[in-house]
Amino acid sequence: MDYKTYSPIKAGLKQGFGLPGVGMGSAMLGFGALANENGLDIFIGLLSMLFLWSMPAMLIFATLIISGSSFLLMFFTILLANVRTLFMVLSAALTMDFKNKNASFLEKLFWAQWVSPTGWTIISANIEKIKKEDLFTYFKGISIGLVSMCTIGLSIGYYCLEGIPKILISIPIFFIPLWLIILMLHAKGLFYKISIFSSCFYLFVLYPYLENLSIILAGFLSAFTGFIVERLLKK
Repeated sequence: MDYKTYSPIKAGLKQGFGLPGVGMGSAMLGFGALANENGLDIFIGLLSMLFLWSMPAMLIFATLIISGSSFLLMFFTILLANVRTLFMVLSAALTMDFKNKNASFLEKLFWAQWVSPTGWTIISANIEKIKKEDLFTYFKGISIGLVSMCTIGLSIGYYCLEGIPKILISIPIFFIPLWLIILMLHAKGLFYKISIFSSCFYLFVLYPYLENLSIILAGFLSAFTGFIVERLLKK
């Protein structure tokens, strides 16, 4: 890539609207169809995507709100489901040098909301092609593309896949983890490689004792392991 002519925002948009965006948008097809089938309003579905920005958390939210669960139960359950991304966001902030960016705290907080495994893995896979000072702008382009594709996918799924058998509706939802595994295995950073293999180990060890809770705990522990090991090796 020619550093003199490339545009980081355009490079990011190309990635966001490309195959990664298609993968995430396809998963949102399934969520949109499930939301429609269970009587969840389209605006609630879209707001859950924008505020939670995590398929596991969105599925938990949809299940709990449909069942009439209390706000406190939804809050703490979703918090536990999303705590696994904490170290990923911290790693992203360090790599993109959020601290020294000429932006307000609210602007940084706004863009931090869109840090996702897909978006961050794209950055990790292309980190040698983008100048360090352009990574934040590159990430903005990726995020705009991914959010747009997910919005389109969710809307199409909601309005166009009504009446599709449940088993077919559920298939697209698994596109995200499948796509993430492919992206992570091609990522340049140690964080993702360590995280994906350690998550398999933690699940293998914990599932016989904790069952479904092990999925959340393994996500948190694998992210923590990846973050710590990457920091230690860089010293």
